[in-house]
Amino acid sequence: MVKYIASFFILVVLAGAGKVARGQRDVTFIIAADLHFDFLPETDQYYHVVAMNRVPGQFVMPDGEVISRVDGVVIAGDIFDRSRPEIIDLYRQRYECGEGERRIHFPVYPGLGNHDLDVARDGAPNNEEHLQLIKNYLDSLLVVRLRNGEILNWHPSSRSYSWNAGDVHFVHAQRYAGDTSYCESNLEWLKADLQTYASNGEPVVYIQHYGTDPWAIEWWPREAREELFDVLDKYNVAAFFAGHTHTAMMPEYRGYPIYEVNNAWKDEDGNGSFAVLRIKDDRVTVASCRWKNGEGELETVEPVLNRTLPAKAREKIHYNAFSHNDYWRRRPLEDALSYRFNCVEADLWLIDGDVYVGHSKPFFRRAARTFENMYLKPLVARIEANGGKVYPSSDRPFFLMVEFKSDAEELYRVLKEKMEPYRKYFCSLDEGEYREGAVLLFISGKRPTHVLSREQSRFMFLDGMIRDLGVGKPTTLIPVVSDHYSRYFTWRGRGKMPEEEYRKMKEILDKAHGENKLFRWWGEPERKAVKKLFLEIGVDLVGTDDLKMLRKLLE
Repeated sequence: MVKYIASFFILVVLAGAGKVARGQRDVTFIIAADLHFDFLPETDQYYHVVAMNRVPGQFVMPDGEVISRVDGVVIAGDIFDRSRPEIIDLYRQRYECGEGERRIHFPVYPGLGNHDLDVARDGAPNNEEHLQLIKNYLDSLLVVRLRNGEILNWHPSSRSYSWNAGDVHFVHAQRYAGDTSYCESNLEWLKADLQTYASNGEPVVYIQHYGTDPWAIEWWPREAREELFDVLDKYNVAAFFAGHTHTAMMPEYRGYPIYEVNNAWKDEDGNGSFAVLRIKDDRVTVASCRWKNGEGELETVEPVLNRTLPAKAREKIHYNAFSHNDYWRRRPLEDALSYRFNCVEADLWLIDGDVYVGHSKPFFRRAARTFENMYLKPLVARIEANGGKVYPSSDRPFFLMVEFKSDAEELYRVLKEKMEPYRKYFCSLDEGEYREGAVLLFISGKRPTHVLSREQSRFMFLDGMIRDLGVGKPTTLIPVVSDHYSRYFTWRGRGKMPEEEYRKMKEILDKAHGENKLFRWWGEPERKAVKKLFLEIGVDLVGTDDLKMLRKLLE
């Protein structure tokens, strides 16, 4: 286990990919979503179009540059509110390229959302006949564009397709990658498409309807979602766009900023808006453009994305990042994995013969909240998909700390039974010999110390305390030492840490590292200055409730 202390950061960059000489790459696209065309009278449908037509020469990017041209408009789903011939005709009057301020002036790349595809919903059903009208309309566009060379590739079943603007490769995956509700999954098509058109480091812009904010992500099955990001990890992804939530925002998922585009009409968050994507040389910039009125007056609004190409490969693992307070988040494990943290905590209770997750004793006994369903099954699925590891490029186990809230020995007995089918995935002690697995599980809180210390074959370890140092307890029993920050220090992150306290912390860390044990503080102030000092002084596992803040410090 000594090697786990030696280094904590891996940075993999797509060397040279996406770098171009100045002036060689210049691409601008508008990304819209959730138009929801319905019967007349219309306002937002043409307000949006008038605003898009005014972008060249009027829209100012956050860096002060005025957009001079637009190469195309992408629609990230939910074009129609109902699939009726007269509604489709109204859409065509607005979004098929032509003249006049109420008709779009640029090529349009449409996509489907749940409102376009669902046969029955919310008392306003689309019947199969009308649904087929939408599919036929999109098919007619794509067949012509494929024949004319305006798109490169097409998956007829899902209607997913791709095209290039210069060397920038665009992919529209329709509602979501892996959707099988109306078609065959597009994931194998997508893998082949990216291998063909983006394997030399070309920038990729990916578009679909569903995003990753806490509401939208529930619409997108986890297995399909993870498979998509496993694919995207291999490519130079310049931007990822989605719609669906009707709010301009930029959540992150597995290190990717997901730019979610606002809807087309005025509602509680203001007037309709759309995103403007600018890729110039090796710079990627995205900002939202909101219309002020039907006269085409525009304003620049957040969120803003700025990044440099090539995008860093999503292989960087934060080995010393520890996600705790799982009860604060709806998806604690997925959140930690999305930020590529290598250690996560789960608080466990023994209730009616099963093991549940919760900081306080769960009042409701829901199967979704069992440790097996929240942690074991998702981790095992990920390990099997990634060739035996939680992160494919990792050189060490993923750390899973479980804090026992119930009776230690009884909870340990039941947990062993629950974990037995998954034993092969975990680090273990077999007749006194350490065997490395994909996950190292160690127990904190009410620890069954005496039971574990007597077992020569097991697949769980203990979280120690400072008092466990210097008394001969081996790393194969206690690989990690954790203790309460406030018992030893008064510094709360303001000003400089007192020299005496700094020396004390250094002595404790040196003692733990001298025994080849990792060290973690808990209960420290949730402040950047404290986390930064931990990183500088060599704390091995730095805990946080604010995953985004810690990841920024690490990077």
